[in-house]
Amino acid sequence: MARIIGGTNDGNYGEKLFVSKACQYLDNNHIIYWNRQLFGREFDVCILMPGKGILVVELKGWREENILHVENNEYVVVQTENGEIQSSPQKQARGYRFSLERHLRQSIDKFPLVCQLVCLPQVSKNFYHANRLEIVMEERFTILMEDLESNTAFFAKLDQALRETVTWKRDPFDKRTMLEVRNLFETGINLSDPSKDTVPVTNVDFHQHDYSRFLYMAPNESFSSVELTNLINEYFAGCKIYGVFSDITQLHVLATAIDGALSSHGLIRDGESLDYDFENTGKHSPIFSGTPKNFKAFHISLSVAAQNTNLSSFRISNGCISSQEINALKALSNISSFNVEQYLVEHADTNKNIVIRAGAGTGKTYTMISRIAYVCYTQNVTLQKMAERIVMITFTNEAANQMERKLKKYFRNCYLLTSNAEYLSIISCVDSMQISTIHSYAKQLIAQLGTSFGYGIDLGITSSEYNRRRKISDILDSEIRKNAKKYGSAQYSQMLGMPVYAIRDNILDFIAKLHNKSVNVGEISATDLGSLAAGDSHSALHELLAAVIPQVEREYLSELQEENKIHLSAMMSTLSRFINAPESEKRIRELKRDKYATQFMFVDEFQDTDDTQIESLLKIANYLDYRMFVVGDIKQCIYRFRGAEEEAFGQLRIADNSDKWMDFSLQRNYRTDTTLLDIFDHSFSNWGARADRLLEYQIAASRSDRLIGTKNYNSYLSSNTNRFYRRIPVQNEGRRIPALVEEIRRIQKWIAYEKQHGAKLSTEERSIAILVRENWQAEMVRKECAKLGIANIQTNTGGDLYMSQPALDMMTLINALVNYDQAEYLYSLAVSNFFNLDIPKSNLFEIRAKIRAGGWRTKADEYDQVNYLIKCLNPLLANTEDYEKSWELLVESLRTKPILQAIRSIYARLEPWKNYNPENLTKQHYYQLNVDLLFEQIINACNVDRLTINTLRDHLYNSIISQVSVDSRIPSENSDEDLVHCITVHKSKGLEYGHVILPFCSAPIDRVKSTQLNVSVEKEDNQYQIGYSMSVSETGSTVQNSYFDNAIEKAEKSREETRILYVAMTRAIRSFSWIELEGKNALSWQNLISKED
Repeated sequence: MARIIGGTNDGNYGEKLFVSKACQYLDNNHIIYWNRQLFGREFDVCILMPGKGILVVELKGWREENILHVENNEYVVVQTENGEIQSSPQKQARGYRFSLERHLRQSIDKFPLVCQLVCLPQVSKNFYHANRLEIVMEERFTILMEDLESNTAFFAKLDQALRETVTWKRDPFDKRTMLEVRNLFETGINLSDPSKDTVPVTNVDFHQHDYSRFLYMAPNESFSSVELTNLINEYFAGCKIYGVFSDITQLHVLATAIDGALSSHGLIRDGESLDYDFENTGKHSPIFSGTPKNFKAFHISLSVAAQNTNLSSFRISNGCISSQEINALKALSNISSFNVEQYLVEHADTNKNIVIRAGAGTGKTYTMISRIAYVCYTQNVTLQKMAERIVMITFTNEAANQMERKLKKYFRNCYLLTSNAEYLSIISCVDSMQISTIHSYAKQLIAQLGTSFGYGIDLGITSSEYNRRRKISDILDSEIRKNAKKYGSAQYSQMLGMPVYAIRDNILDFIAKLHNKSVNVGEISATDLGSLAAGDSHSALHELLAAVIPQVEREYLSELQEENKIHLSAMMSTLSRFINAPESEKRIRELKRDKYATQFMFVDEFQDTDDTQIESLLKIANYLDYRMFVVGDIKQCIYRFRGAEEEAFGQLRIADNSDKWMDFSLQRNYRTDTTLLDIFDHSFSNWGARADRLLEYQIAASRSDRLIGTKNYNSYLSSNTNRFYRRIPVQNEGRRIPALVEEIRRIQKWIAYEKQHGAKLSTEERSIAILVRENWQAEMVRKECAKLGIANIQTNTGGDLYMSQPALDMMTLINALVNYDQAEYLYSLAVSNFFNLDIPKSNLFEIRAKIRAGGWRTKADEYDQVNYLIKCLNPLLANTEDYEKSWELLVESLRTKPILQAIRSIYARLEPWKNYNPENLTKQHYYQLNVDLLFEQIINACNVDRLTINTLRDHLYNSIISQVSVDSRIPSENSDEDLVHCITVHKSKGLEYGHVILPFCSAPIDRVKSTQLNVSVEKEDNQYQIGYSMSVSETGSTVQNSYFDNAIEKAEKSREETRILYVAMTRAIRSFSWIELEGKNALSWQNLISKED
């Protein structure tokens, strides 16, 4: 029997029943605290479960006849001796849990599992469901009458609750921790713990094969049968093979042997991947025939040197090389397709941090995956263990998803090659690896550290600005009323010089820009915003901003904390605050599961991180013993509005820590035509050589930023560069779009000509991209080109998910489910894409008339309309295979199913995408993709365990009203169709297109828009210096504080616009053209691009 500590409550039969049953079912290793005070709060029951954790149980001795109803989906109304009361037991239990977690953190500095339960020992399951009690008390966390009838039922309920917490990352509840917890409740506890840490033994000779082999064969040397057999055997064990040969025969022998061995293993090459040869064709792709000078396959890279060398033959295993061999590899890299840069990065010392400056198109993703494979090999542990020791941080969700896909593909190829089942295991581990955006990674850490700062573990994230807008309105109105009393209403309005609605919008924009730069807005003070020049007439507006902005953020974030939520925009500043707290270092270090293991952190697109993010990552890496692998290109730093700066790599302080860092560059470009790259270099070099140094572009031999081409698409056109590098002058704005259309048609004819003459062009090689700076430009290009006959231009202007039809349809469905007996909402659902009903015109007129009139005159009349609409809906529901074959049963199912599961089921049954566009499969696919994205957004933003149909409605409504900026998903292209894209340069980053056109190149790049809010942030001696410039009237009048420097802002804008141009140009594979408006001499893109014609 379990041990009971605490007093009884003679008047509560329910408590006595539960405690007696728990005592009977649990053994004497369990401790039950009953009605004990801890930290000033009295728990009903608290159970310590050895090896598992702590159960906090909120007991209610309610009898069924005293439970009246559920009110507002939040409370249970119960009849007591003192009248009716409202109660929310689950909220009480959660409150006890959060309190206990916080105090355990503070008292014993540990974070064991604490799970909350509600117990209704006198309530049956039938009564529980019939009265919808699951709305306020989830069944998996609620012990009912039947759960106490046997020890089997009791343990089944406990196991169900504990299973829900399996993903919570907690400290183990071992004997030592249990003693420390008991010491808080009891006296006389002996805290001595004889257990000692032991150092794990490292596995020796874990691998039975080399990681890689490099071989160079001098002239007149040939393979012996023994060496050839050994290489083949090593290859099929998982070894990578690199080779440079003096003649084609040497390459041919090894390549033919590899292909033959693959065929004998039932495999075929498919580019640089492998697949099963199900049809036993033995046909590899591409076919190895004739006298090729290169051979590439999975884990194989062979090439022939373009000229003879004086080198003797040599072999290298696992990248263990001398300085002499490094020089030999560099010499071979210069005369073959062997990439010494990638090879040295891949095999670099795993005890060092690595920084890679990777130019556009230089294969950084391939290099990262190769490096991951190498560190997995060197650590002498299972691949599953390594999956726990690697963190990968990307800049976008798409980049994270792409990395997951490529890792899975890599390990799948490893499995096909070696038949080693461990590779299958790690494929399943990739989904649980920490591959995420920096904000997602921050959320995980905040959830783990947050209990020390007042947050619970099941942290929610919101991106809606609806409540922040409301808070701005409340505080702004209050501040204006206060000052209006002081100065007089009319005079104060004149002093502000700006309408209140405009001030409200600017404050919201101001806060957003500060968060983009990872500023902790709630902690700034009026002094951080500086002052205005003496005599400036806008001092009242400046003082209002300085007072309102920090107050809004403090109160808003406090409200979110009460709801255990954090705003997406405040994620990085919150993480920085947590990490820099003195007590956090010890807690962060405890997050490392294996304290003797080396861990690895990969950071992609490093140039796009801001100062606060870099500082946080460096501290995390230090505390958790991560070896960092940082890759980026400062020339592609184009997110200054998010706080990214050119000095990102400087913050690593590599020169001061040269013993800890290794610095590499990748220059070999695998995307763009070689001749085109040579022409680009003229522009890039000029920008770097200017006095104002518009681009950080090195030309020194020791570190050159020049991209070295490997592709020769345009070699047959080298005498006519105007075919693929083309300036298109126009005399006036009216000629811009017609000139663009002419260029599109010229390129389309070029593509068609090459296809007709047997050229095999990939989807990317035959794509055309029109790159612009602003979304409005993309929409204008699409509309105007359509008028001139180019109707297939695809645009993705971004941030449009919550304005899309899938989002509006989902809102219609959820409104109907919430208001299931109101005709207005049912009518909207009936005519939506879910049902697509064509209601008879006579009834349609009557219903519409009543809706527009604001409702029905009598309740009976409304019921008639509802019944009519339900009869219209039910035939379609009856034709589905699900149990809920009527609207009434569908609504009823919300009581028994998780909300998202129930709504998913509706989508699967009704398939609204088919009604969205019956004739266009691409449009249907678009609809489906964005329904999936909406569900992903809901899961990420809401606490799914507590999600109700009402909270879902509120979340979706706020997201739509606030127009939360999330990009909708666009279906992948039909590989047989030549598409024209028109997107912003920012959207194009990371992508590549056969032909790039820039239609808008004449705008000055050094002009700071006075009509918009501009914000700058510097930090000196831990003190913010927040500069701003803001338009206050339609006449162009601006207010500008002392910290804002117009000259610096213009210079920074010019440099960023130049980097954006660099990104745009380097998206091109085969051709680049731009439209130049004559007579424009300002500093602009068109005057920066070298004119080769």
